[in-house]
Amino acid sequence: MKKSTLLLALIIFLWADNSFAQGYESLTTEDFANHPYWIEMMADESINFYDVQQAFELYWQNRKITKGSGWKPYKRWEYLMSSRIFADGTRFPADLNWREYFAYKQSHPKSDRYAGNWQNLGPYQIPGSKGYNGLGRLNAIGFHPTDPTTMYVGAPSGGLWVTHDNGLSWYSETDILPTLGVSAIVVDFVNPDVILIGSGDRDAGDAPGMGVMRSTDGGMTWELSNEGMGNKVVGRLIMHPQDNQIILAATNGGIYKSTDNGQIWVSKQIGDFKEIVFKPDNPEIVYASANGRFYRSTDSGESFQMITSGLPSGARGVIGVSPANPEMVYFLLTISDAFLGLYRSVDAGLNFIEQSDSPNIMSWGCEGGDGGQAWYDLDIAVDPQNENVIFAGGVNCFKSSDGGVTWEISSHWWGDCGVPSVHADLHILEYNPHDGRLFAGNDGGIYWTADQGSTWVEISDGLAISQAYKIGQSATVSDLVITAIRTMALQHGLERPIGFL
Repeated sequence: MKKSTLLLALIIFLWADNSFAQGYESLTTEDFANHPYWIEMMADESINFYDVQQAFELYWQNRKITKGSGWKPYKRWEYLMSSRIFADGTRFPADLNWREYFAYKQSHPKSDRYAGNWQNLGPYQIPGSKGYNGLGRLNAIGFHPTDPTTMYVGAPSGGLWVTHDNGLSWYSETDILPTLGVSAIVVDFVNPDVILIGSGDRDAGDAPGMGVMRSTDGGMTWELSNEGMGNKVVGRLIMHPQDNQIILAATNGGIYKSTDNGQIWVSKQIGDFKEIVFKPDNPEIVYASANGRFYRSTDSGESFQMITSGLPSGARGVIGVSPANPEMVYFLLTISDAFLGLYRSVDAGLNFIEQSDSPNIMSWGCEGGDGGQAWYDLDIAVDPQNENVIFAGGVNCFKSSDGGVTWEISSHWWGDCGVPSVHADLHILEYNPHDGRLFAGNDGGIYWTADQGSTWVEISDGLAISQAYKIGQSATVSDLVITAIRTMALQHGLERPIGFL
């Protein structure tokens, strides 16, 4: 859970354009010691690995290592990245594996004849009471426009998964792809066989970003569709509700727009964007967020203006809207780890008023408390039938029934507080347009509620999306294998062809 991220977003301050354009070379040793520039440098693959190391060491040389400070996640990133650099510290391009894979296939046309006989050993079933329940992290949820039984989920390093029976069973056709990070999904409402996914890991950097991938056969095969965008982590994708040719992408390099159904992209706004939403009754108006700042467009994403009226500075924010009141916009703002406040606009995002700044709904506690990890897990959803009902996801899920003035916990990461147990760290909250259920994707899988959060149902069984850090085999018992899986306890298997204990 809170140990998880490889790419931190616990950013107290970032430039609006999310670039290191001012030049880290001009910064002094004192600058690096006083500000965590290493966080920004980690996110930029153009910056040399050894320069990031040096910036990190300068910052921490006289500091106490504390819980949630980012020290351990950096060390995990450092360990992983140390095997993904050239001798001089230059990082491998995000699309290196992709290019090498297809170059090999082209030069070895007969290679497809020799398919390996692979069997999925899991884990892909919830391990019951054994350890910390869960299968793996999800960053994205998508729904079929006409079939209420079909939905899609995206894992940050486990690919795209599809169900045609409301989550009773799942399958994936992305295992063959050289990169498996999915943080955004959009399904064409005119032709549902066209599916676009945003590659990379929006919240933790566990998979490289290569822009958008596109399928025209319902997800059976995929092509890279990032012309004009390049190797970006795509955190959100939205399709114009009246024109399926217009698609907007929120990426770590800015907002991109396509006018040909996602084949060619044009940059419209620079910045580290993780959120983008259409106004429910007018797609000419678009809301977006980067580094805790709120942006607004009045021309379907051709241009954006930063909105500051009533809003303080923050680190990360998410946006909620509802068809029940299209003029109302919520902006949930955080400062690195904790809740800064919920802000509401009643004039379509022009001016905001604070609704609440407590309790700390990002914390681990039943009634808030200290800390949290909003840099890693954060989302908001507003009831499409009632604009005053809001769900906010962090470590736990909190609910407000009065427009964000007061909050009560709706689910707890292990079932405390007299509320249902839902796995920790919510990354995505989406209402199903067919039945009104609220779906939550988190570090353990996917859940839904049909009664305003009083009960939650998990439908994760079948999702082979665990992120295994290490794997080991017994030297004396050949069938005994143990693996360390992210956000869960150690898993082990002994003659278990269907999964792990």
